[in-house]
Amino acid sequence: MSRVEHIGLATRTTAIYALCEYPSWRPRYVGKTVQYLHERHKAHIRDAKRGGTRPVNYWLRKRIAADQRLAIKLIEYVQPGGDWIARERHWIATYRAEQPDLLNLCDGGEGFAGYKMTAAHKAKIAAALRTGSHFNCRTCGTQFWRKLKDIKQGHNKFCSRACSNNRGRA
Repeated sequence: MSRVEHIGLATRTTAIYALCEYPSWRPRYVGKTVQYLHERHKAHIRDAKRGGTRPVNYWLRKRIAADQRLAIKLIEYVQPGGDWIARERHWIATYRAEQPDLLNLCDGGEGFAGYKMTAAHKAKIAAALRTGSHFNCRTCGTQFWRKLKDIKQGHNKFCSRACSNNRGRA
């Protein structure tokens, strides 16, 4: 089967592939691409060499350091409009049943469906998103939190609308 690409409608054939150990061809990672397989293979190697932190990157770096060959295998093509998410999930589940050391973090599809973040990872993300500071209300003295965007707009003097409306009244 060949790669199909219709530029006008932006539809492409999706390839479901496996990164495999060579020469056993044992799948270690399942993915999908609309690129040519050799291009996607090179992209995986580039990501690994650049220091990617996903398990597949560690595995690839280990194989590269040991001067072992790296292989990519086409599993199937999904035609434009087909449900590639279901097919990728099917193959990940199939290979996980055979070998639990598959390197995929999630069950397949876009994003991280099926991936469970640790509490520490969630806390790290929350801390990175938590921009702002604590302030004391000029009316009642209560400590409150404001986001950075509110601080930039000057909304950091009063803890509530009621305190803002009662300023100067006592």
